[in-house]
Amino acid sequence: MTHARPRSRRIAAAAITVALAAAGGTVPAFAAPAAPLAAQDGQETAVTYPKGYVELLGGGEKGFFTRSGHTVSWTSYATGASQVVRDDPNGDRCDLGASDVVVTGKHPTSLTEARVFTVRDLASGAAPYVVDLDALAEDGERYVYRGAVGGTLVVNVVGEDGTVEARLVTPGANGPEERPVTGLPADFAAFRVTETTAGTAALVVSAGPVDARRYTRSVLDVASGAVTDHFPRRDPYNSAPVSVSASHVAWPDETDPSHVAVAARGTGGTGPVRKTGVPAYHPYALLGGWLVHGGTTRPETSGDGGPLMAERADGTGTPVRVLDTMGWLVPGPDGSLMARGGSVEHGEGLYRLTLDAEGLPVAEPVAPTGEPTVLVYGGAEVPATIDLDRTRAAAFRWKVAGRIGTSRVTITRLDGPRAEEPVVFRNLGPMGTDAVGFTWNGEDFGTPGRPAEAGRYAWKFEATQLSGLGAPVAASGTFTVRRTPGLHDFDGNGAPELLTRTGGRAHVVDLVVDPDTRTPAAFQEVDFGGGWSAYDRLESVGDVAGSPVADAVARDRDGVLWLYQGTGDVRQPLRPRVRVGGGWNTYDRITGGSDLTGDGRADVVAADRTGALWLYAATGNATTPFKARKRVGGGWGVYNDLAATGDLGGAKAGDLVARDRYGVLWLYLGKGDGTFAQRVRIGGGWGAFRQFVGIGDANGDSRQDLLVSDGFAESFYAGTGDWRAPFEAPRRTGLAPGGTERF
Repeated sequence: MTHARPRSRRIAAAAITVALAAAGGTVPAFAAPAAPLAAQDGQETAVTYPKGYVELLGGGEKGFFTRSGHTVSWTSYATGASQVVRDDPNGDRCDLGASDVVVTGKHPTSLTEARVFTVRDLASGAAPYVVDLDALAEDGERYVYRGAVGGTLVVNVVGEDGTVEARLVTPGANGPEERPVTGLPADFAAFRVTETTAGTAALVVSAGPVDARRYTRSVLDVASGAVTDHFPRRDPYNSAPVSVSASHVAWPDETDPSHVAVAARGTGGTGPVRKTGVPAYHPYALLGGWLVHGGTTRPETSGDGGPLMAERADGTGTPVRVLDTMGWLVPGPDGSLMARGGSVEHGEGLYRLTLDAEGLPVAEPVAPTGEPTVLVYGGAEVPATIDLDRTRAAAFRWKVAGRIGTSRVTITRLDGPRAEEPVVFRNLGPMGTDAVGFTWNGEDFGTPGRPAEAGRYAWKFEATQLSGLGAPVAASGTFTVRRTPGLHDFDGNGAPELLTRTGGRAHVVDLVVDPDTRTPAAFQEVDFGGGWSAYDRLESVGDVAGSPVADAVARDRDGVLWLYQGTGDVRQPLRPRVRVGGGWNTYDRITGGSDLTGDGRADVVAADRTGALWLYAATGNATTPFKARKRVGGGWGVYNDLAATGDLGGAKAGDLVARDRYGVLWLYLGKGDGTFAQRVRIGGGWGAFRQFVGIGDANGDSRQDLLVSDGFAESFYAGTGDWRAPFEAPRRTGLAPGGTERF
């Protein structure tokens, strides 16, 4: 967690382009001192604070400093215009704080190692002045930069005898002017600047002999040049933040560094130190006699949440709520504080914290972000209908202004066998400005990896504000998913399922597309019952009974044909059987699934032992699923296997493939009237295969495919859509090999 610290910021900065007043090693004449910074006249301007993760670094009378990535900028309250202070992390270093002044030192790694400094007052626009420490005196190399308060440089000077003196360097009419710092111990050995506020600097001072060093937290008043307060300190290297106001000093407690301690100034460091209940790892700062503190609610992290609070430094009275949310807290001009936070009344942005006429902390909006502090719902952008035959993705978007802490959407299927199975998606990602959501790729909401089923769905969107402010957002609606069921599609998700039988038990293999091979792969396999050894013929025949998913037929040993209508549920894909009729033992080959009559329903064809082929056109009625049979033609006895494949040749009508006793596979293109065009030779070598399954579109390219088995492995023939060469070269699949009947 990054904490806002009321101190001078040392930042890795880019080389800042400035017009130096001199060249070489000579001491330049300083520009005339800038006039005292006046209070900003009103805030009726277009100034805004940037949205997103933009850190507040400091604020002066005329503008404020921010950092976004490696770029540090200063923004004018009056005009709203910003200028870049640095944008290269490997360039010069800079100091800035509770003013509009930036001090740049020419050194790639450490500002205290720099020798030449440029001071710019960004508010006045005055020419920058340059301080070359080496040129301040004949022995200028003894000057070491320690920090800056506004345009005043704090340096230490090491004497020839090893003693150390602290000095302040400011611009003068005839060059730099130096003033000694008073109030330091007579035997002090070193110091460093840890924090700066308007007109003051917090120091860590070491004094005494090397083997008996004493350390203090000390306060330097720049106007008088005097160190006025010394508070004992144990650890000289701890860089924990220190805050200074005109009346108090605050720092992490010596005995319990996880909490803030506060003490009054003017006691010489001998007064009581009060340990507070304020966590030291949260941002904190002093505003007069008040300790202001809060958890972080920055946009990039949920943090600890909570408002910006203030309690009296002496522990009396009742805490005051200053802001409803906060992100960064830094010193401001004239003892004020600047906070990046929000209030329910004014929204998110930059606030200036001061004391009102009664001495209570108040927050004045300075530069809004345009974002509300509580959530404001702007509506949903969810398609009413998603046709997955036409599109592969759809955006689900909910417009919410404000900082979202939690968000979720619940998707519930409203119809079909899987109705009332809610799926929850949490922590939705951003979808443009002031919106969250996701892009749906058509996968099952509850089972990623398999296509979603067609039907009606409900959504319920919920969101809460980052800090729990305001009422949660809640909205709901519905949408419909459309997709045309496939040839072997038993659950309505557009992808085929393969029915299998082994030892009298039936299974459904839910198929998905292997992304590497573009062949069908088993997503899951479900056992849906026994007793299937009663049938000598099983066939998936597409939608013949109006379900609208695929159906199956089974012939028992007495020649009775039974219809198993599809349920739309992959876990139990078939309804209880319905008797179609007897006499089907006259046929030795039965297949179905192709729409041969052009009415949009799959039909069944059967070849009898005399070689005649018969058409059973589907009715769409489960009670009487077929019309009276119609003779297609004779001569089909030369074939030992038939498979209805759907449209292979690019026409609307379904087609048929037939293998003869020589292993040659032939294509019969349907004409849409129950008859076929002249057969087309596909090729030889098909005699090794034991089973042919017109599997439908098994690789997601919208063309019909063929799955074959040689008893040991499954081969996949992807359809081309070209009747002259209807299949691509075969590819092995990862489906379970032989010993199982496919249908």
